[in-house]
Amino acid sequence: MAGEGHALHSSPQDQYLEIKSTMDRGLAVFAVRKIKAGTLIHCEDPLFSLCKDEEDDHSAIQREFSKLPRASQRRFLKLFDAEKSRMPRVVSIYYSNCYNLDSFAPDGRGGSAIGDLSSRFNHSCIPNVQFSYNFDRRQMMFYAIRDIPRGKEVCSSYDKNLFEIATRRRQKLQMYYAFVCHCEACEGANKNEFWGRSDERRTAMRDAFKRVQCCEKVFLNENIEAQEPRFEHKDRAIEEARSALGKLETLLLKEGLTGVVLANIYRSLSKWSERKQLLVETVKWKEMERLHCELGLGGHALRTKEAAEKLADLKGRFPA
Repeated sequence: MAGEGHALHSSPQDQYLEIKSTMDRGLAVFAVRKIKAGTLIHCEDPLFSLCKDEEDDHSAIQREFSKLPRASQRRFLKLFDAEKSRMPRVVSIYYSNCYNLDSFAPDGRGGSAIGDLSSRFNHSCIPNVQFSYNFDRRQMMFYAIRDIPRGKEVCSSYDKNLFEIATRRRQKLQMYYAFVCHCEACEGANKNEFWGRSDERRTAMRDAFKRVQCCEKVFLNENIEAQEPRFEHKDRAIEEARSALGKLETLLLKEGLTGVVLANIYRSLSKWSERKQLLVETVKWKEMERLHCELGLGGHALRTKEAAEKLADLKGRFPA
């Protein structure tokens, strides 16, 4: 592990990053030069990984730890420990730092993995990097999902639910990781007027997302009891869903949330446009999904490949 002020040498992308000690967050990863969105900034082999069936088995974690070389064990034991109750230290460290791999596996049962430098990326509710996993190469990877200025801390997000307000996000992070988040979105008005409205934006995101979910139920409901023909309900649901998704896209971009969360919006916009038989828009949104998947997950990722295959199918069915 590199010490304070030393460049990292764990990957071909070592020219981008360095680890430094901070006053309030322990060790943290910083950009040593400007990094463009979409750049693979780090990749490493896991210290070890666990299959889905062994993730909750404490003895399996301890077994894999015992297989590590002594030097790797020492690095492992220096990683952050949230001191989860009634757990052996090795198990607690694993759960405090491991990454879920399910979304990267074809069967959705990828298990989890822990890395050395991968465990040094601190959390932000406005992350500038996205985690990805390459099962072919068995490597943990991180892609910049926004342009990162020189000297900026490089952060991922530990929390998948980005639509919650700061108080709720902080409560969850305190509960599971034993720290209080001080990112711009959590500091809010203490930071400046723009971030003082972050909770307002996130609440609007949540409301828009729930509206899309309601529209999905209406669209799929074959037994709507109403005087109007069922297709009129569906047509209205399509329009409301597309409107809510457009609002959600605007809010995400304003908040600075990109990567897979934005790709998810474009996937939904493509789906609802196809339901409306808006062929040009269907293709446009699917291309946006593919671009943002590749930006945040890499071309190797299952999600990126699926989006590319669907895009090719759409272009074949609806040539320009």
